[in-house]
Amino acid sequence: MSTGNIIFWVVIIAIGAYIYLRRKNKIPKLFGSSTYGRGGSVIDENNIVEEWSQLLVGMGGKGEELLKSIARKIQEMNLPDITLLRKEASLGRSNATLGDKRYEFISLRQHHYPDYELWIGAIDRAGQLKASWYLTVALPGRVTGTLRAMNKASRDSMPRPMRAFSMLPRTLGRMMAQKRNEKATGKPAPIRVRPEDMTLDDKEEFGTYITLIHQAVLGGLEEVMNNLNLDFSKVGKHTEGFLNLS
Repeated sequence: MSTGNIIFWVVIIAIGAYIYLRRKNKIPKLFGSSTYGRGGSVIDENNIVEEWSQLLVGMGGKGEELLKSIARKIQEMNLPDITLLRKEASLGRSNATLGDKRYEFISLRQHHYPDYELWIGAIDRAGQLKASWYLTVALPGRVTGTLRAMNKASRDSMPRPMRAFSMLPRTLGRMMAQKRNEKATGKPAPIRVRPEDMTLDDKEEFGTYITLIHQAVLGGLEEVMNNLNLDFSKVGKHTEGFLNLS
């Protein structure tokens, strides 16, 4: 057997082994962020753009009850185009040799803005309960991020008619992808809006979505605290980030 044939079969075997191990979730993806990988989610502090947290004295052991109450409040809102899941994740990246501490979170994504993910948690800390939520954004790689920034800067410097014309190929490509997804799934497929492409209208829509979720979190917390005869009025409601909700 020639050297070329040997290399060919080694590559084929390696690809087959990789596909098998990926399906078994034994190894990470070769490309893309592991932040949102199935079974290996990490809430990276570098990706957090908005957050809220509150230490709840006297509510130790009530985390699951709180998460169920919050999930019910969100479902009652009937918000359009959202995915609501229960997912495990670790807070930050720990030493791989020691293993990650995994926690249960409610995960939400709005279909138009899938680069953003909101994580709602309720974790026992020192015998009390720490309730929190984190809004994370998937950051592109260095090369991709640089190219996107350059393209956006180039578009922004153009006169409005030329700017619209330059975006036509991308718009048509997104529409074609949307049609393919609708045909494959049999359901309406929203067009994805990346963070750097968000208009003022997009930002207002997304901000409203996060505001409503924040109200659902506070509503669920108030319900559980009232059942325990605890004072909800002392709970801090202000968030930190680019939205600064209260």
